[in-house]
Amino acid sequence: MLDRIARKVAAALSAPPGRAHLSPFLIELAWLVPLLTVLGMAGGLLNWAPALNAATLKLALLAIVFPSLGEELLFRDALLPAPDGEKPIPWRMAAISTVLFVLWHPVQAPLFGPRWSELVLNPWFLLSAGALGVACVRLYWKTASIWPPVLLPWTIV
Repeated sequence: MLDRIARKVAAALSAPPGRAHLSPFLIELAWLVPLLTVLGMAGGLLNWAPALNAATLKLALLAIVFPSLGEELLFRDALLPAPDGEKPIPWRMAAISTVLFVLWHPVQAPLFGPRWSELVLNPWFLLSAGALGVACVRLYWKTASIWPPVLLPWTIV
């Protein structure tokens, strides 16, 4: 079983994002950004304070590796069957993957302290994580690559 997962992860990592992935990526952004904006405003999660400096750039580079890459490899690639454009999304497995993705965030609360706990225990954040999980499942299934779903949360955050 671990060998099968390792082969699947290797295949997902070796399918780089390409021009064909742009349309599915933009489709997911088109519904997800407005929804996340509404959820963020309702839950007081939005804080627009752009700061383009070395610390922000370092954080952005780290964020593409973890959590984005790590979470997508686990919650999309390892938990879902290999994408098959001929078959519909296996919604039962997609739901399990998304629920586990949402539950993963509160589990992290004790690791990162009170400020992080306040965020990841917020119901509006958890709804947002669920929406993001659904978008990532759809994008992974449409593209058969892990990279578009890795870039999706990274782009939004």
